[in-house]
Amino acid sequence: MGLRDRLIELNRSLKIENECNGNQPVCYDDLRNSHLPDNVSECSVLSGTEKSVVDKEKFEREILCLLKERIKNQKEFFPGSPAEGSGREHYRDKLFFQIKNIINEKYPFTDYEITQEFLDSALSEIFGLGILEKFLSDKTITDIFIQDTEMLVIKDGVKKYLGKVFNSLDDVYLIIERIKICSGKIVDQRVPFLNTDLYDGSRCSVVIPPVSDKVYITIRVFNCIDFELEDLCREGMFDAQVLKLLKKIVFEKKNILISGSMGSGKTTLLNTLAKLIPKSEIINIIQDLPEIKLDCHPYTRMLTTRPKSREVDNEINQDRLVFETLRMKADRIIVGEVRDYMAAYQMLSALNTGHRGSFSTIHADSSYDALLRLEMLAMEYRSNLSNLVIKKIVARAIDVVIFLEIESDENLNIKSRKIRELIFVDSMLNERGDYRLTHQY
Repeated sequence: MGLRDRLIELNRSLKIENECNGNQPVCYDDLRNSHLPDNVSECSVLSGTEKSVVDKEKFEREILCLLKERIKNQKEFFPGSPAEGSGREHYRDKLFFQIKNIINEKYPFTDYEITQEFLDSALSEIFGLGILEKFLSDKTITDIFIQDTEMLVIKDGVKKYLGKVFNSLDDVYLIIERIKICSGKIVDQRVPFLNTDLYDGSRCSVVIPPVSDKVYITIRVFNCIDFELEDLCREGMFDAQVLKLLKKIVFEKKNILISGSMGSGKTTLLNTLAKLIPKSEIINIIQDLPEIKLDCHPYTRMLTTRPKSREVDNEINQDRLVFETLRMKADRIIVGEVRDYMAAYQMLSALNTGHRGSFSTIHADSSYDALLRLEMLAMEYRSNLSNLVIKKIVARAIDVVIFLEIESDENLNIKSRKIRELIFVDSMLNERGDYRLTHQY
């Protein structure tokens, strides 16, 4: 047993003895000279017995607060940008020695070991999104909701209230500031909304006072969309019969419209179906945020909309991107979600000009409602067109409509996501001027 271990054991035994006798605790230094601690915490965070009394998380939070306060006053700690060199990892060793010095100064007799997990937390606090980092990296979490200093997450489809996770609103606004800087967008009292993507592709929405009573941050975590079609089948989204049918309609270059409510798995299914596209084909992906990822495909061209956030910026909407796509000679077009009337009309025009095998998603309550909503959006763009003409355009543009539904329990926790309808749309209308639909599932 080394000298340090003997000192720790001696301090522990003396602490227990003094607690039993009601005496003031005594600590020993490296020369075995006794002294009274500056404060009780000097001996109360030693080892063994006291670990059951002192909350480890509180101790680590205190160290992080001291660390942030210390390096804030050390200009030499940041000789360059954290993005330079090897990024945040470049500062890992520096943080380790800073934390070690703080512990040695404040708690010289603690046996606390600086773990890699604690270093990761420190890096996240200094350079990243703080406590959000561990939730963003959790593969079982799909949604994060922040309300002032409190947090709620959806983990494995179940809502979990975590209570207060931020020390103050300043910590929340610090995260918003970092999100704002990385996105290059504005959020303040004049523009109290921010919609952007995080560094990992997660979708983030921020609303702050005065339009809201509290600070609200909503994050859709997109770390779980990298599935194969067989994985979704095993998860129970559809059966083996539908699996074969999905592969067939992709290979036959059918135009597919995926519908459902928010969080029903539309983007996940679209991303998975897109992986079946032959690698020899050129794909143009149009989306508001980079949710669809086809890293394995060599000919993927990503086009992203840009909202007007400053007066000098020009807005770039889905309508303009679909128009530009027609000049880029893509074999297939994927529209992440049809949100507005301009994009709906331009997409229908594109699908009727030879871009077969294209995909898109839309919010709707059924497959038939998806066609009606697409029809309604297109009519808003060109109000001089009759309903019959729009129906003919939709019928000739869309071949297959898939409807996804969420199965929930009595507490509205998500149990599963399933394909409820899969219908084929005939290119000709029926005698009443309505769609001819064939239900395959």
